[in-house]
Amino acid sequence: MYDFLNKYGQALAFGLGLLVVVIFMVSIFGAPAAEIDVLTNDQVKGAEKYATSAFDFGIYASIGLIIVAFIAAIVFGLAQVASDPSGSLKGIIGAVLLLVICFICYSVANNDVTQESAAIQNSINKFNTDQQADFDGGTLKFVSGSIISAVVLVGLSILALIGFGIRGIFK
Repeated sequence: MYDFLNKYGQALAFGLGLLVVVIFMVSIFGAPAAEIDVLTNDQVKGAEKYATSAFDFGIYASIGLIIVAFIAAIVFGLAQVASDPSGSLKGIIGAVLLLVICFICYSVANNDVTQESAAIQNSINKFNTDQQADFDGGTLKFVSGSIISAVVLVGLSILALIGFGIRGIFK
């Protein structure tokens, strides 16, 4: 299987992507004109504007391909770890380190909406009103933790870039 994918994998992926794009384009251009006219008509408002099904294939195909890619990455990653555990040690340590950083950032994130600035509280209230959602403390903690994680990881990558650049000068 490895040899087959190594030899033909890119061509298969490109071919599958091309097939999906062609089918998607045919479904869009083959859609009834009334469905497409609703999208371009400025007088149509609200949910009626998005009632077309012309783009359903593209959305479902994208979701399906993402799921297939995710499953393949997990399966092939686990197969690689199982076949060479000692060679995969750096990757395992990196994944654990990433999880630890994300957990620490999530733990230090604020979950009390009332302690946020007035601008953030106004944004949360507007989101709750406009989207008819319930943006509570748990959601705030998840979003804040994710943003903190992203900032920390960007900072670490910049430090690594500088560090390896300096190391490369003296090597």
